[in-house]
Amino acid sequence: VQKPQVLSYNSETGLDQSAPFVFAALPSFENNVKTSVKVADARAEIIRQYLQKYDSPLVPQSELIVELSDTYNFDYRWLVAIAQQESSLCKKIPENSYNCWGWGIYPEPSDPTIMKITRFDSFEDALRRIAPQFTKIFLKGNHTKDPMEVMRTYTPPSDGSWADGVNQFFGSLE
Repeated sequence: VQKPQVLSYNSETGLDQSAPFVFAALPSFENNVKTSVKVADARAEIIRQYLQKYDSPLVPQSELIVELSDTYNFDYRWLVAIAQQESSLCKKIPENSYNCWGWGIYPEPSDPTIMKITRFDSFEDALRRIAPQFTKIFLKGNHTKDPMEVMRTYTPPSDGSWADGVNQFFGSLE
């Protein structure tokens, strides 16, 4: 067996063909695996898993919650955290109200034993109607407000427990 020799190349004479040649194939680029990486927004999945953990009827609204928070420029956790604080994620709401956020639920001024209840046609309807009002009335353009600041207008009689609860649920959704 002859030992392979190193090829020599001269620009005037070309390859030295007096010795045997050993060739190696270059790697083929025909069968390369092509991949692409997509960055996914995990917020809807975080919400879905959180709502599912608590068996909330809001599970199908996970993507809508993120969509609305983006549209109205507020933290995606607000609507879920408030629903958790106000209604245990929609498990304790006035019958046929779809009102998980305590939105417009208050005692009748002339008779405190009668409750005024804002009703919605569905959870989707509630979310679509509440989201723009939430940012307009409670955030008032300051989209970095913390729960204590929002509590002052959302539920003024609260002693701070509302904000504490919302803060806790914010942390659970990270």
